[in-house]
This record gives sequence, C-alpha cells and structure tokens, in this order.
Amino acid sequence: MATGYLFRLRTFYAKNLPTGDFLGEAFYAIWMVVVSLGILRGTGFEGGAIAYVIIIAFLVNITWGLIDGLTVMYSNIIEKARYEKLIYDLQTKSDAGSREAGDAALTEGITFILSPADREKVLDMIASADHIDGDPSSKPYRPVRSDIYYALGILSIDVLLVVPLVAPFLIMSDPSEAQYLSRLIATAIFAALGAHYAKHLNRRRWLAALFLATICFGVFNLAFLLGW
Repeated sequence: MATGYLFRLRTFYAKNLPTGDFLGEAFYAIWMVVVSLGILRGTGFEGGAIAYVIIIAFLVNITWGLIDGLTVMYSNIIEKARYEKLIYDLQTKSDAGSREAGDAALTEGITFILSPADREKVLDMIASADHIDGDPSSKPYRPVRSDIYYALGILSIDVLLVVPLVAPFLIMSDPSEAQYLSRLIATAIFAALGAHYAKHLNRRRWLAALFLATICFGVFNLAFLLGW
C-alpha cells in the first residue's frame, strides 16, 4: 500500500511540477524546518513544548508553501497571459513590433535552436493559426486545474518534508539528541538533492551530494555551537 502511495505521489509530481521547481522547493522546505527547530530550541523543549514545536514547524512550512505555491502559480498565469498577448498581436497586427516581441519569446524556449529565418516561419504559422478566444488585454485570467495542481504540489512538498525532521522528537526522550538526529536526516536529504541536481546537469552525483551535505552539516553544527 505504501509503495502504491509513493508511486502515485511521484507520478503527481512528475506530471505537475518541473524537476527544477521540485528540487528547489524541497531544498527550501528542509531549510525552513531546520531553522524553525533551531529557533525554537530556545524554549528548552521543556514540558509540553515538544508538541508546540512540532505544530509550529508544520504551520511555518504550511504558510511558506501557501505563499510560494500561490505566488508562483499566479506568476505562471501572468506568463501565460503575456504569451497570449504576443499571439494576439501577431494575429491581429503582425507589425514589426509584434514580430520582434514574438521572435524574442521564441528564443526563450525550445525554439532557441532555430535560425532567425526559421523563427520567421514559425511566426508566420502562429499568425495564421486559429485565433485565440478574446482579447488578452481585457479578458480575466483565473487558475485552471493544472495551475491548482502546481500550487498543491508546492504546498505538499513543504508539508511532507516536515515529517522526517520532526519524527526524532516523537520517538526520542532527549530533545538535544532528537534535534541532532533531525539534522543528520536533513543532511542525508540534502545529499540526495545534490545527487539529483547533478543527475540532471550531467555532473558527478557523489561529488555534488558530498559537497551539499558537507556545507549543510557544517552550517548545522556551527548554528548548534552558537546556541541553536
């Protein structure tokens, strides 16, 4: 059952989140938990403070996930509106200004490989294609299902990655040892993230994993010595 759940979760992320966005959000999510637990260490984790610490760690990451997910989601919608405006101008005006803007947009995507002459042909195809519905300058833009799934994907990363870092506080009686184990888990996750970054950049995975894990573990220990 757990394997099936993980497969569905992996499929969801692969379908709705670019790899770079997934890795970047995971990186931020881990740091947010580590920082939250470090700041809250000042409570001494005494009495019932552990429960509050765990709740606050979740609330911080939920808040961050909502902010990041919604802002990036709407940024993507704004980009979609910009592209539709370019298409609309090409189909209604097709003047020098609209073609120049369209050519610049083509150099930003997979069509950057095309020569200027070939990009001109693509612009002609766009100009003669079926017209988009409505004037992008006046029609309202709202999130569609894919946009909502993107935001939910960002939020879920921030929430799910709290679990392995707060788990030591639930199974260990000594808060200091629990926090140290939590940071070891964070270091392992950072190593995995480094390896995944390297995989997609055709670099040495073990070197990237070692580099990121060493830096993060060093920062954790420095923070620990300074009272976090």
